[in-house]
Amino acid sequence: MILPACREVDVKIVPAVFLVLISMQSIAKTVEDVRVDGLVQMPSARAFDVIGFDEGKSYDSDKVYQAINSLFNTGYFSDIDVYEENSILVFDVVERPSIGNLLIEGNDLINTEDLERGLKLSGLEVGEIYKPETLNQIAQELQRQYYALGRYSAKIDIVVEDMPRNRTGITINIDEGETAKIVHINIVGNKDFDDEVLTEDFESRETGYWNPFSSADEYAKGKIEGDINTLKSFYLDKGYLDFSVVSSQVSLSADKRDVYIVINVEEGAPYYVNDLSLSGSLPIPEDNVWKQITHKKGDVFSRSEVTRIIEGISTELGNNGYLFTNVNVIPEKLENHTVNLSYQITPGPKVYVRRITFSGNSETKDEVLRREMTQFEGALAVHSKIQSSKRRIERLGFFGSVNLQTRPVPGTTDQVDIDVVVQEQPSGSIQASIGFSDDDGLIYGFGISKSNFMGTGNRLAFNASQSDDYTSYSISYNNPYFTVDGVSRGVRFYYQVSDYDDDDIEDYQIDKKGVELSYGYPLSDTQNLTFALAVQETQIDISDDPSNETEFFTNTYGDNFDDLIASVTWSDNDLIGGILPTNGYSTSVNLRASTPGSDQQYYKIGLTSEKYWNINNSSLWLFHAKARFGYGNGYSDSEYLPFYENYYAGGVGSVRGYGSSSLGPQNSYDSSSDEESSAMGGNILMVGTAEIIFPLPMVDDHKSVRTALFLDGGNVFTDTCYSVSTNCTEGVETSEFRYSIGLSWTWITPIAPLSFNIAKALNPDDDDDTDFFQFRLGTSF
Repeated sequence: MILPACREVDVKIVPAVFLVLISMQSIAKTVEDVRVDGLVQMPSARAFDVIGFDEGKSYDSDKVYQAINSLFNTGYFSDIDVYEENSILVFDVVERPSIGNLLIEGNDLINTEDLERGLKLSGLEVGEIYKPETLNQIAQELQRQYYALGRYSAKIDIVVEDMPRNRTGITINIDEGETAKIVHINIVGNKDFDDEVLTEDFESRETGYWNPFSSADEYAKGKIEGDINTLKSFYLDKGYLDFSVVSSQVSLSADKRDVYIVINVEEGAPYYVNDLSLSGSLPIPEDNVWKQITHKKGDVFSRSEVTRIIEGISTELGNNGYLFTNVNVIPEKLENHTVNLSYQITPGPKVYVRRITFSGNSETKDEVLRREMTQFEGALAVHSKIQSSKRRIERLGFFGSVNLQTRPVPGTTDQVDIDVVVQEQPSGSIQASIGFSDDDGLIYGFGISKSNFMGTGNRLAFNASQSDDYTSYSISYNNPYFTVDGVSRGVRFYYQVSDYDDDDIEDYQIDKKGVELSYGYPLSDTQNLTFALAVQETQIDISDDPSNETEFFTNTYGDNFDDLIASVTWSDNDLIGGILPTNGYSTSVNLRASTPGSDQQYYKIGLTSEKYWNINNSSLWLFHAKARFGYGNGYSDSEYLPFYENYYAGGVGSVRGYGSSSLGPQNSYDSSSDEESSAMGGNILMVGTAEIIFPLPMVDDHKSVRTALFLDGGNVFTDTCYSVSTNCTEGVETSEFRYSIGLSWTWITPIAPLSFNIAKALNPDDDDDTDFFQFRLGTSF
């Protein structure tokens, strides 16, 4: 620490008192006036108040001594002289300098705002009086904080400089050093379990452990304390009720880079359950409580199992209105290493909900939240209904977080208020985007959708997008609560022009326009049944040199169709997290068919299912699996599924790493044609993906950023080849499945959702078109 030369704190109490004693000649004198010279920072009124002398009152050496002490205790002064001048008592003071500038440099691990907040509490702030003794305390405290983070080589250097007008500039230079690495973790005293088993769930790892996204081998005091608690939990879950951690030591190498950790333990022996009993008041049938107790006589005691049992009993009573149940377990250890467990239950009175309030929903109307509540005001408070309400609000996808808090009503024992606190997140998007793939080239257009239109919970969407292959316009509106019972109604108008003219799909153009009306009926909290009816006109314009298949289809069935298409969809959706789900599942089954009397007779059946699993109970490490299956065919007078209704595979949303819509059956041409075969799709779709979602270490906001390693697989097939086809093979051949691996990255930016996919095709055929990279940029609000 570097300190400048400055006026030393010369109290001069003894000389001052000596002067007073000489002037008074040890006799009390009357003060005609008091004067304070040298004040700059302290207001004179406060100085006179601290001194405490009144005009016309006598003073003696004791009063002067007390006044001097009081002035010094304010911290404002470094020097005080007292003398008498013409019956006036004069206090000549020298004030400490004030802090004119305060800089903190070199800190990355600890936020500057947090440091400034701590310095302020210590009195180190611009405008405050400079106190040199405070600097040593601050330097020591900063050093302790960095030690706790494993930065034993950190250095704190404080530079103090004089400034004009009796001010001082302070610069705190921080060299954070490097984090000490854990070289060895040694557990001493363990006999029944080896070190490898005991440290398996530790956050800390020895430096030989390698993970590019982990800092497990970096020492941190808090992390080791957590690992010791993990060790205790391990033994208690194995029945070792006498287990104890005797001591723990942390040793440093001479260069402060290596850490050696030793944990001394006493294991004891495992305990087994001898007897189980219930005590206290049981307002519900005893059998309902016993169903929650999974321990049996002779089982090894487990603290985690006991905790789960307590939660189960509390939930069972909470589902009967006893929301504030107190459940305790009293273990009685016996000499033969067995234990009696007595569950004490204190249910309290039945609780009713007085009021439900909502906060945090600045955009969403209260009624949108209230209609998702299965727990009602004035009704018995039921734990399962409260949890169900929370889940239903989360499934809306409008909120980043949802918390339901029960709050006792003051002055009552049987009433609670429920506070629903939400944090809104973007519920709309502009899909009009800049996109690119090696195969499709530039993709652009405009699309806007709002799942929470004007805070009503209704969905409004308009899309206008275009690429090298297609142009699409659609507008739709859906009201999820068309009736109070949750029946939804939606309407959609659409117009699509698909103009394929590339190496992967045959050259033809299809115009579709139509209108669709749908109604959805809730079957449960998560399940829904939707019926839809669409009137659609389809027009086909084939090229001058069509494939055998498209020419055969248009010659047989025509090129203009008016169809009435009905569909029914069953869905079960329990995904949580909105745009980037973190938990739950979703499954939907769809049947879509043209009705009798339409120009086309065909049907399509589709199944889509996905699920998220938390890895190690973390919402940041996830496993995600998704699969899609589809089958379609003609019926009645139509032998085939219309070729423009075929399924396609390859590209984003299918099998990444392969050209968009490039996989599957190929069309054929006459020998006189110059065209090469290209993908024509198929009436059977089988694709799936598996992803490991992981957090990036440099990212703080994981709700808007997602990174995943993926494995994609699948293809399209056909079981009804056209009679004119020469390249077609009927049936599903698993050997034709295509696979890819890669990395995906999605960022919900303030301006636009940005996604990248880098994929490597694992088993491409010589004729397959591969596509290594795609990105897309849209806007979220």
